[in-house]
Amino acid sequence: MKNTNKNNKNLIQTIFSDKKYRPLLISAGLFLCFNLGVLIPTFIFSILLEKDAVSINLAGRQRMLSQKMTKSLLEIQNQQEAGNPFKEPQERLIKSYQLFDDALKGFQTGKSVEGANGERVYLEEVETERGRQIIQEVIKIWNPYKDKLQPILKLDKSIQYKDLEAAVTYARENNLKLLKLMNDLTIEKEKVARTKTGYLQLIQLVGMTLALGNFFILLSRSFKRMQIADQELETANSQILKLNERLQADNIRLKSELDATKRLQQMILPKSAELESVEGLDIAGYMEPADEVGGDYYDVLNLDGNVKIGIGDVTGHGLESGMLMLMVQTAVRTLQEVEETNPVRFMDILNRTIYKNIQRMDSGKNLTLSLIDYSDGELKLTGQHEEVILVRGNGEVELLDTTDLGFPIGLDDEIADFVSEQKIQLDIGDVAVLFTDGITEAEDIHRNLYGIEKLCEVIKQNRHLSATEIKDAVIEDVRSHIGLQEVFDDITLLVLKQKDTGSSLKRLESQSLATVGV
Repeated sequence: MKNTNKNNKNLIQTIFSDKKYRPLLISAGLFLCFNLGVLIPTFIFSILLEKDAVSINLAGRQRMLSQKMTKSLLEIQNQQEAGNPFKEPQERLIKSYQLFDDALKGFQTGKSVEGANGERVYLEEVETERGRQIIQEVIKIWNPYKDKLQPILKLDKSIQYKDLEAAVTYARENNLKLLKLMNDLTIEKEKVARTKTGYLQLIQLVGMTLALGNFFILLSRSFKRMQIADQELETANSQILKLNERLQADNIRLKSELDATKRLQQMILPKSAELESVEGLDIAGYMEPADEVGGDYYDVLNLDGNVKIGIGDVTGHGLESGMLMLMVQTAVRTLQEVEETNPVRFMDILNRTIYKNIQRMDSGKNLTLSLIDYSDGELKLTGQHEEVILVRGNGEVELLDTTDLGFPIGLDDEIADFVSEQKIQLDIGDVAVLFTDGITEAEDIHRNLYGIEKLCEVIKQNRHLSATEIKDAVIEDVRSHIGLQEVFDDITLLVLKQKDTGSSLKRLESQSLATVGV
């Protein structure tokens, strides 16, 4: 035993005293330092990024809670006016209020809050000046909102009409502001997370570079024979060439797949004959993807006179967004073919189908989607998307807000409570325009947005033209605005113009006879 210990001691002394081992020891020490220099920051940044993920998730949840509170207030108001009990919407309001208020305090000062899965998580206070400004703006809106909600949150007491009316009015006036502010906070938190990720990647890159440098130094000092080094270098070059060949083959295959998907997207767009088959409407559509494959969706389906018109925008663009767009088109057509006419069930089934596919794909995608049922000059609008622009024959412009008509598809598995319907009557010459934000948010070289006002003005000036001519005028104006700037998002436009049909004439004749009778 003593001899073994003595031999080990002599071996260690020999390693540290013999000069031939010195380069190896130095390289090993440097390698250890480089690894610690990467692993320790990686561990620290992983903790910080985990906290940022919690903040981003809860900031997104705040938007949903704001909508839920507004929805619950409206349900309470409707139930009260009908003389029905309203305990369930009141309980949902209380739960949404508590979660929203608790998370807002967490963003302000940092505290333990209830997470998305019901477990307690620690929510860090916002760390940037812009984030603190956003929180202060939210608090300015939220504090009066809280005061107005207090009389409505008491389960054991009746609600005064004036208190409920004040809360509903305030919610309608400020809901979109809260949504925008919480969206701005989400973007700010994502920006912080990206910055930290950039630092981490830089540290890892430097660490890997230093480790590789140390490795090659050790290699050059450990192996004196140039022939072996040349052989290893030749082998490495051969592997790189093979890898490049595989990468080139993969790129060709990927491009082929993208081209096939793009062609498939174009193939399933409604053809001119389908658009012309819709009695009473002059329809023109346009879609231009920003990438090889787009994430926008529009369709016109005519099943034995039952006309379904849809437009949607998947988050992001590219292959994944394009595949989701194809799923939506297939699901809408299937529901149309099985003659599902209830708008709430239609949206709910469609959402659950897409939601489950998104979960299977492990994707973070979702989409806004508006659907229109058309019949004899009447539009029945459901779903949350961009505003619908309505230009009357006399030039009057209306913007139809769809915020309260639905919920983003694929974001939650249950959206039936958020779906409602709005009816619009079109007279001869009236124009309805559906679009995606790729138009209104199109930028020129100075980063100026095209905007909803300019879009409305172009439609108004060309309302006397056909749907195709209106569409061409809008696209030409948008392209003129963009100029040499890069197109960052998919551009989709759908123009509907009420034609002079027999049923429309009959309705006008009836109105004229009624007027003469009076």
